[in-house]
Amino acid sequence: MKKTVAEIAQMINGEVDGDGSIEITGINDLQDADTGDLVFAENERWLEKAEESPASAVITNRSAVRGKKTFIRVDNPKLSFGMLMHFCAPKINYKPGVHPTAVIGQNVVIEEGVSVQPYAVIEDNARIGKGTVIGASCYVGHGVQVGEKCMFHPNSAIYAFCQIGNRVILHSGVVVGADGFGYVEQGGKRVKIPQIGIVVIEDDVEIGANTTIDRATLGKTIIGSGTKIDNLVQIAHNDRIGSNNIFCAQSGVSGSCVIGNNVIIAGQAGLADHVTVEDNVIIGAQAGVPSNKIIRGNQMVFGAPARSAKDTKRQMGAQARLPYFIDKVKELEKEIESLKASLK
Repeated sequence: MKKTVAEIAQMINGEVDGDGSIEITGINDLQDADTGDLVFAENERWLEKAEESPASAVITNRSAVRGKKTFIRVDNPKLSFGMLMHFCAPKINYKPGVHPTAVIGQNVVIEEGVSVQPYAVIEDNARIGKGTVIGASCYVGHGVQVGEKCMFHPNSAIYAFCQIGNRVILHSGVVVGADGFGYVEQGGKRVKIPQIGIVVIEDDVEIGANTTIDRATLGKTIIGSGTKIDNLVQIAHNDRIGSNNIFCAQSGVSGSCVIGNNVIIAGQAGLADHVTVEDNVIIGAQAGVPSNKIIRGNQMVFGAPARSAKDTKRQMGAQARLPYFIDKVKELEKEIESLKASLK
């Protein structure tokens, strides 16, 4: 990328404060920035570091205090920088068509502009929407319906009859539609309950590497539009996940949970079965939510069992002071014994 600061500002609806003729040759983070690079700083702490770096210009807030470097002032520095990253990202052009090593079943519909990469398998009666890329060694099961402009990275798998919306991204190792974990005990043995539901993934969902989403026992496991799921996440059978949620790495949701919209589930948090989480909730890292609990909307919870942030902080503060109270009780016990002895 070779563009002037002024040209870049125009691309992201920014305002130049300084020398708009400076040539930018790349974008970078603060740690590795060099002359010719553009960086972003969304708060004063990062702006100070940006000023000290060799970077030639800085994307920052419109209200930032003027410094010694040239600024591009925008409403949301991180978002604007992300837009530029899309522009600068290496482009991989997947040639439309089916690679000779791919295996295509009967009655498969492959729409215009689809790219099926080496050793992919598409089973009978599947449908692949326009402009979708099926990566190398991917598996698309019987009757699967895939929307337009999806990207399935190598070695992802979609089991039979699942439904995938438009612009869905599956990273390597994702498994959509594996059996839910359903067993009944009989005579000391575990008897498998057939899992005959499906998974429905709505539009603009991204699912990270080695994440698993189980099919419903009956009905549907649903991942709502715009939800983003990190690597190594487990979503169990019959979960109903709303829109625009975030699931961080190693979090897990047990079966038959209902999660609203704009929920954040942080790393290693775990939800037991039949939990309801309302809109705009943050579940903190390593939190544990017990079965059948309802977490009301517009709050943050953490701890195990998960409680409101206020209550958990008070509890943690009290636990931290336990050694002091133990010592204090011992002192009081000695004083009591001393008083008893003086009264004899």
